[in-house]
Amino acid sequence: MTHHRILKPKIALAIVFTCLCPGMLSADVGFQDEILSRIQAKGDAAEFHLGGNILFGGHFITNLYQSNGHKPVWGESSTAVLRREIQDLKNDGLNPENYWFPSLDALIADQQRGSLGVSSAVDLDMLLSEVFIRAYYNLLVGKVDPERLDDHFNISVSLKRDDLLPGIIAHVEKGRVSEAFNNARPARKGHFWLKEALARYRGYEDAGGWPEVEGGKVLKPGDRDVRVSQVRTRLAVTGDFAGRVGDPELFDPAVEAAVKAFQERHGLDIDGAVGAKTILAMNVPVQERIDQLRVNLERQRWYVHENHGEFVVADIAGFHVYLVRDDVVIWDARAQVGKGYRQTPVFKDMIRYIDFNPTWTIPPGILHRSILPNLKKDPDYLDKEGYLLLTQDGKKVDPKTVDWASIKTMPYIVRQPPGPDNALGLVKFMFPNKHMVYLHDTNHKEQFSRASRPFSSGCVRVERPFELAEKLLAGQGGWDRRKIDTVIESGITTRVNLEQPVRVVIAYSTAVARDGQVYFREDVYSRDSKVSKALDAPFRKRRRDR
Repeated sequence: MTHHRILKPKIALAIVFTCLCPGMLSADVGFQDEILSRIQAKGDAAEFHLGGNILFGGHFITNLYQSNGHKPVWGESSTAVLRREIQDLKNDGLNPENYWFPSLDALIADQQRGSLGVSSAVDLDMLLSEVFIRAYYNLLVGKVDPERLDDHFNISVSLKRDDLLPGIIAHVEKGRVSEAFNNARPARKGHFWLKEALARYRGYEDAGGWPEVEGGKVLKPGDRDVRVSQVRTRLAVTGDFAGRVGDPELFDPAVEAAVKAFQERHGLDIDGAVGAKTILAMNVPVQERIDQLRVNLERQRWYVHENHGEFVVADIAGFHVYLVRDDVVIWDARAQVGKGYRQTPVFKDMIRYIDFNPTWTIPPGILHRSILPNLKKDPDYLDKEGYLLLTQDGKKVDPKTVDWASIKTMPYIVRQPPGPDNALGLVKFMFPNKHMVYLHDTNHKEQFSRASRPFSSGCVRVERPFELAEKLLAGQGGWDRRKIDTVIESGITTRVNLEQPVRVVIAYSTAVARDGQVYFREDVYSRDSKVSKALDAPFRKRRRDR
């Protein structure tokens, strides 16, 4: 009897196992066979073709199913999490419709009804895997391929790297979709604050946006005008004005403070008066500001891979230079950047040395556009400007001995000696590059007081550059400020190599956020529209990842 009671549960379990397992095993094996067949059929191709859909994540999908033995990856719970995370991409400035295939909801419904065949089950699982990797990919490196917009761009990273795959696959296999996406997002306070700003401005849009301020004469503190009430109402929407309303038409100190706050946030001259430029900025529609925030969230996904350790950022549109250490700005200064026809490019490099009392060798473009035409008019031009004319091997040439009228292409080098009048000022920070762009001092310091500063021939002119030099040379061979000043006073060109080269990123941001506050800048090179258009276009795989 005892023996019978011991065997009975085992017999019952065996009967259940015998009844259930053949079908279960058959479905599992069928799925595995179908996945393996599709991987083999793909061969060396970069993508899977599933009906009318292209699955660009061929490398990831292949490795994912090989890792888990070609079994299904997506269960009911993980699918629901993925669907929710895709909807939340709008908070990142991305369009959820770019990621969720129209056929997915029908396949999920069939799965829930238990009417999904093996082939359709594989379709569903592979499509969900593609949805995941597309979203992860765009959160990590951006949706827009910056190299399609600018051939000089060299900052973005590639996802076509096997060292990234194990971590991504592990998150999927463990059902940690949200964690994977959060890991892909830029882990920087500025990015988080910019996302908060996007949500805030969408809230303004939902509430009806803001009223326009009528044009007219410049409004100044102390004025009484019906348009002051419009300014007050406009600034209250975005939180710039938070004071009590006294006389609604009086330009009182509270309105003046609000106007100055708005001007600071929008890169305007902070004079507290409401003139044409300030009104123009106030009347930018809320949808345009939302687009601007989306564009700059995208740009941060391009740049974030360089934002670690110590590095220098030159923000072109913000006319500013920052020295950052471990996500903390330890020094910053105003900057002047390239004019519209000599735009400063976006790229990364390493600052390798600093030149004190630098000479300036005139770039070929300026030689052709400016120097040669002036010499044709006046052979004494170089002497008047204090420039030297040199052969290609560095020998001095007397400009008066040259028949400038017969020269079409400049065969000489033109160089400005060191000194306070040198176009590069008294110090330059060198990261040799094909653009011939670098950071330097300037003899046009008066231009730093302007709100908009596109004045250079492409290089970045830095305010207070000796402070930056001292910080970059800290702890190296006694290069403190006293030693730097001594070298400058000598007038001798002196090169100092950095023992540890420092990364420099030349970036372009028309919206940034600091301490929870958003700052908009003029799109000085008119680059935002191209990014916005590409951001709203269908998903495309980057050229470097094909």
